[in-house]
Amino acid sequence: MFYVWETRRRSVTELLAPAFDPTVSKYGVSLFAGRRVSRELPELEVAFDADPQARITDDLVIHRRRCIVHSERLIDVLHGAGVKGIDHHACRLVNTRHGLVHRTHWAANLLDVIHCIDEQASELERDDEEPTEIYSIRRLELIESRLGDVPMFRLGERRNTVIVHERIKRAVEAAGITGPRFLPASGYREWGGYATANPRNVIGTHDQDPDGPPSTRLMDGPIDPEDDDEGEVADDDAAVDLPRDEPDSPQP
Repeated sequence: MFYVWETRRRSVTELLAPAFDPTVSKYGVSLFAGRRVSRELPELEVAFDADPQARITDDLVIHRRRCIVHSERLIDVLHGAGVKGIDHHACRLVNTRHGLVHRTHWAANLLDVIHCIDEQASELERDDEEPTEIYSIRRLELIESRLGDVPMFRLGERRNTVIVHERIKRAVEAAGITGPRFLPASGYREWGGYATANPRNVIGTHDQDPDGPPSTRLMDGPIDPEDDDEGEVADDDAAVDLPRDEPDSPQP
């Protein structure tokens, strides 16, 4: 069985960074394209303004992004579960409010890309002017015969979407990795509100979404096509009722 990798906050005490480093405009490379970077990149940066006790998840929650900045613990889990087609680049997390710099995470470049959407079984909205561009996924179905033994890959037709085999899901969850949410690929759909007030960082959902029935927190509507890797501003935590928990000690 295969799953879509979502990156979400589970509590208001968890950090939501506003943007990923705009590598396309700064360095002429994208970490969302599934291509190896042939030259050494400068240390990338994710900046945010947050309380020093904000919890930094292993899979860093970044507005409108998923599975792009990994802790060393998450990297070890992925390698141990058999993920080989992934590079990691140096990345610093900078809390601009207090000048704290964390070098605990790395920017991920997932290299495996598979074109495997079942066009007949899926429900897709396409751009009228660019019919090869998917405007929105209303229902996703994969041609699993194309997947072979690749445990983790970018969806070729929609490369901001990361798909994983069930064994990756099990390994990540068993290790207690924070940040990822896994939704069944079969029946997955994108959410029309992902670019607006979205403190959980929900990008897609499913009838079996573990965070609850979509009808209680989502609204219908298509999303924009994937933009480049320029980020957006952070959302207002008060927009939904996220659970609260006791804050951990400050991150090192």
